[in-house]
Order: sequence, then C-alpha cells, then structure tokens
Amino acid sequence: MNTREKILDRALEMFNERGIEYVGLRELAAVLDMRVSNITYYFPTKDDLVYQLSQELSLKNSEVIVDNKDLSMSGFLVMLQKVFENHYQYRGLLRSFVHIMTQNKQVLASYKKTQTSRKATLSSNIHTLVKAGYIKVENDEELNFLVSALAIISRYWISEAAVFGQHVNKEQQVSKNLIMVTNLFMPYASPKAKREMETFREELVATKSETNMR
Repeated sequence: MNTREKILDRALEMFNERGIEYVGLRELAAVLDMRVSNITYYFPTKDDLVYQLSQELSLKNSEVIVDNKDLSMSGFLVMLQKVFENHYQYRGLLRSFVHIMTQNKQVLASYKKTQTSRKATLSSNIHTLVKAGYIKVENDEELNFLVSALAIISRYWISEAAVFGQHVNKEQQVSKNLIMVTNLFMPYASPKAKREMETFREELVATKSETNMR
C-alpha cells in the first residue's frame, strides 16, 4: 500500500470499530505513527477522508446494482447480498449515516445524486421480475413501496445490527437481513419466485450453520 491507501485502510478500520464521530485525525495519525500533516496532505479535513470512503462504497455498489433484463428472483437476492456485504465492509459509514448526512455536504450531495440512479435501477429490475412472472404488483404505488422499503432496510440495517447483534458475525447479520427481504417480497411472489426464495433461504441457513461450526 502507498501512504494514501494506508490512511484510508486504517481510517475505515477505526471508523468501523469506534464510529466516525469518535475518531479524529490526531487519533488516526497516532495509530499510523505519522504526523497529522501527513494525513492532511492527502485529506485536508476528516470530511474529505469520509467522502473518499463513501465514494469507494458507492463504486462497489454501482458495480453490483445494475439493470439486468435477464434477472431472476434468486439473482435479485444475490445482488442484494453483495450490496449488504459491501455495507458490512464499510459499516462505520452506515452506523454514522445521520451524522454524516447532516455534517458532510459533499457526501450528502453525492448521495442524493446516487440514490436517484439507484432507485431507477431497482425499479427497472423489479419491473423485469414482474414481466418474467416472478412477482406481481398491482400499480406504481406498490412498486414504489418495495423500492422504498429496500432503501430503508439497506440504509439502517447496520445500525440495528450494531444495537442488537453485537456478538453476531457478518454472515449471520447479512443472512438475517436477506431473510427480511424475502419476507418483504413473499406476498407479491409467484409460486416459482417462492421456490427460488425458499431455496435461497435454505442456502443461507446452511451457510450460517457452517460458520457457527468453525
């Protein structure tokens, strides 16, 4: 790693452990055994550092949340699983979501722009599932409800896990969240979608059991 990458890597580690609000540049510099000026050379303020990490997370999710005209129900769930795994990797940002959005204008502006694109992609993918006979929605109101519910789950599941799942590992937390998503879609699901979701859930349980046995 170069110096810039070392700063980002350690900052993310400390944000994940302590929360963004409780880590300053001085604490970060001390852990890295460098001067604060070495950090501010690359990131003039902590807000700049947080913004760069948020851009990394956004890029990772952009590589996963794509418009797929051949999407299946299981493929949709796998896409969300990868997103939740990305969120766990950058969990410090999600735990401090409200703080960041109220304090970091650069992150807020970027987030608003990204969310417009994300919602459009999710809506398109749900339309694809409808056309393929996986789910049935009666109108745009129901579709918008599903998209909004997914956004809320994605945005706040890390905070909920931090409060109630302190001793639960990543696989268990992600699995719990994905099962919540399958429950959300179950009332709209066709028989073939339900079969794919049940198979997906069984695989999650099996993975969780294997993890617990290690």
